[in-house]
Amino acid sequence: MVSESLKQIDPATLLWKAVSRQHEFQAGSLRLNPEITIRTFKNQAKRYLQSERYEFTVAMKELLKPIATLDNEKVEYLIFRIYESFYRELNYWEDPRSRFSIDILFQFIEFLCAEGPKEDLATVLQRETSLNKKEVESIITHIKVFNKLGAYFTKSPSLKKTIENGEPILATIAAAHTDVTWLALESMFYLLIAQHALASKYSCESLLRGWMTEYGFDENQYAVVANYFPPGTSLHDFRGNYTSAIRTLHGLTSKDKPDYDLLLLRSIGNYFSSWIVRVAHQMEGGYLAA
Repeated sequence: MVSESLKQIDPATLLWKAVSRQHEFQAGSLRLNPEITIRTFKNQAKRYLQSERYEFTVAMKELLKPIATLDNEKVEYLIFRIYESFYRELNYWEDPRSRFSIDILFQFIEFLCAEGPKEDLATVLQRETSLNKKEVESIITHIKVFNKLGAYFTKSPSLKKTIENGEPILATIAAAHTDVTWLALESMFYLLIAQHALASKYSCESLLRGWMTEYGFDENQYAVVANYFPPGTSLHDFRGNYTSAIRTLHGLTSKDKPDYDLLLLRSIGNYFSSWIVRVAHQMEGGYLAA
């Protein structure tokens, strides 16, 4: 689910994701058929999808005990984690403010490149934003996972192959990072598909021309930003060039800093993000309609 997506979710499928990402399932300690289990969740929605923790625990015990090679205490702990994971998914969907967005990557770059003494990043973000410690830690975790997911795209021989392997790729990362929702991982996956698809057709020069036209900038302002993205720069290298540019500008003294370079760079970063999100929405919609 791409950030701000209007896609409807299927709670039964999300509960299945909460089950299948647990290490017990990955290790083969639970033998469940996805289709049958999801159908059970739907047919008994009041017990599984709309229940309080106690009723949920009773229902899941009935489902898992006959097929789990675990003792009673471990089954209860497993159910506790499944419950927490499932409601984390629902909360993520219900609260747009909690959703992962590519915009945060560029704000993150700003903090990394900012002047001043080296401090713990979480401390800096807490001080400079209205976010609490838990929210800051969540942002950092999501960015790390986004970069980890991006490595699959970089290593893959083709975008088509990566898309075909999407489910097992997401399942692997979901099992390793149980604090990141499946919906967030799915969102990241679509954003990366969009970025790589655009990079196969367009360069940074195309991005800058589109930015200039849509935002009403002139050739002089285009030239300022283009200075940081030499001709032929791939969209794959956009974030690296952007980071280098921000770092360079933060390293200059106040009297040497160009007046509008930082503002223009932030503007092109916003345009890049909106372009990726727009295409990701289109791809997500096309995938769902197929």
